[in-house]
Amino acid sequence: MKKILFAALALISITACKQKGGGDFTVSGKIRNPPSQKIFLQEIPFDRQQPVILDSGSIASNGTFSLHALAKEEGLYRVVVENGPDVLLVNDAKDIKLEMDVNHYRSYKVTGSAATGQLHDLFEQYRVKDSVLYLAFMQLDTLHKQNASDSLVKIAEAKRDAEMKAMNAIVTDFINKSDNGTATYYAIGMASRTMQQEELVKLSTAAADKFKTHRGLAILKSMLTVQNKPQQPSYALMGQQAPEIAMPDTKGVPFKLSSLKGKYVLVDFWASWCAPCRKENPNVVAAYNKFKDKNFTILGVSLDEDKASWEAAIKEDKLNWTHISDLKHWQSAVVPAYQIEGIPFNVLLDPQGKIIASSLRGEELERKLAEVLK
Repeated sequence: MKKILFAALALISITACKQKGGGDFTVSGKIRNPPSQKIFLQEIPFDRQQPVILDSGSIASNGTFSLHALAKEEGLYRVVVENGPDVLLVNDAKDIKLEMDVNHYRSYKVTGSAATGQLHDLFEQYRVKDSVLYLAFMQLDTLHKQNASDSLVKIAEAKRDAEMKAMNAIVTDFINKSDNGTATYYAIGMASRTMQQEELVKLSTAAADKFKTHRGLAILKSMLTVQNKPQQPSYALMGQQAPEIAMPDTKGVPFKLSSLKGKYVLVDFWASWCAPCRKENPNVVAAYNKFKDKNFTILGVSLDEDKASWEAAIKEDKLNWTHISDLKHWQSAVVPAYQIEGIPFNVLLDPQGKIIASSLRGEELERKLAEVLK
């Protein structure tokens, strides 16, 4: 009798999960102060492919919009305002309402989707801690540049480590308490920015066991297990056309990656707050100065949030090439599009815009450029 009851409950659970995430769903609402009237609904696949546009539409003169999609399962979706912000969604409801003022896009409101609201709360907590961690990294970076005493450096390192631990605690608490597999999946991705591999494997394994029918968590668990092995998988976008990047430059003028077709382009993903990025910048500068007259250029894409810090770092590190940013930090559209798991990170494009190399640093960067720019 107990076995029959358990089997029945399991079947109900699986069926409910499928009904919850599959089928038609609608995202509608109101967007104030949009920079464009075009709006899109994208799916962010669990298998780490590029986002897929499922529907597009126009924002009416009164700000209202409506987008529709047919989902195979519960997953991650994104409402994107052209040349503007985007909002991450989970389709755990059939009718999701979104209200946002582009001038204050972080304060968007979502009703109907409990998981989306939970993620929004996590983003806000994370952003506060991330700002504090950024300051800790900057302080440590300054001490290194000033050749400060070991005692001061150790104090700064301890502060950085404490802030990182506090940030990890927020994400871990969210993951442990979450009742939604897709929100858990995304939170583990956030944790990968600051957590050690062993911690991530434990979290993903526990989550995959908790949400046994969630395909994304199963893929994530498998991926993290593979990454623990000595031989790493190749970059998934290698040999493919580079996803378009369209962002404002330092003067606020829109710039597109595709405008550089015809040249070899190093797309360099970095940020002013990223100490490893700043340490790598002299190597990038040296490579640029050596090859800039050989049909080669660099496009700097920043994951900064503060424009003043971004511009100051460009000037201080003498990065004399085009720089763009949407100033959205880790919420930038380039993160999922280019499958960025950490910075510094770069991809090298051929004149046709195809990715021919990635993660080039130090001498390896110079060797690869010498090879293709004969």
